[in-house]
Amino acid sequence: MKIDFRTKIFLTNVIGIAAIEGSLGRRYYYLGILIAIFPYLLALFDRKWSLLIKGLLYTSVAVLAQGLLLNLSQNFFTMILNLYAGIIIRILPGVMMGYYALVTTKMSDLVYSLQKIRLPNFLIIPVSVMFRFFYSIKEDYIKINEAMYMHGLSMKNFFKEPGKIMEYKFVPLLMITSQTADDVAISAMTRGMRVEGDRSSISNASLRLQDYVLMAFGIFIIVLFIRGKIC
Repeated sequence: MKIDFRTKIFLTNVIGIAAIEGSLGRRYYYLGILIAIFPYLLALFDRKWSLLIKGLLYTSVAVLAQGLLLNLSQNFFTMILNLYAGIIIRILPGVMMGYYALVTTKMSDLVYSLQKIRLPNFLIIPVSVMFRFFYSIKEDYIKINEAMYMHGLSMKNFFKEPGKIMEYKFVPLLMITSQTADDVAISAMTRGMRVEGDRSSISNASLRLQDYVLMAFGIFIIVLFIRGKIC
C-alpha cells in the first residue's frame, strides 16, 4: 500500500505524542493497544515481515507484562518489567512509525512531498542530504561486515579478538564516512538541488484514498486526546 510521506509524517507525530502521553491508553484500553501496534499494521501492507513479527511479539509481551504487574509485589524484577513495558508501549510506537516512514519512502518522493507542504529549500536540502548520507553509511556498514565475515571476524569471536574486530569494523567505517559525506553533497549539487529556484521532480507522489483514511484516523485520535484533556 503506497502511502504519501506527508501522511506518514503526520501519523508519526500523532502516534508518537499519543503513545508517550499515555492518557488515551488509560482511558480507552483497546485504542491504546491499537496505537502501540499501529506501525506494525502498516508494515503488514508493505510486507515488512521482520518488522511486523518482531513488533507484534514485543508488544504482546509488554501487554502481558502490564497485566502481570497488577498482581505482583514491587521488587527489582517488576521494576525491570515495568520499564520494558513502558518503553515498548509508550516510546517505541513513535520511533517505529518514524522508521517505517523513512524505509518505505523513496528519496524523490520525500523531497517532492516536502516541497508540496511548502517547506523552504534551505530545510529540504539538508534533510534530503542527511537521509541519503545515513542510507549510504548503512550500505557501507553491511559491506564491511560481509568482508569481515569472509576473513572469519564475526561478533561471535568478539571476546577472542575484541581489538582486531573493533579496528576492522570502525576504522574503515570512519574513513568511508568522510568520503561519503563529500559524495552525497556532490550528488545533491548534480541533481540541481539549490536554495534558490524551483526544481522539477519525476515523483508522482500524491494523496490517495488510503491517505485520507489514515489522516482521518489521526484526526480522530487528536479529537479524543483534546476531549480527554478538556473533559
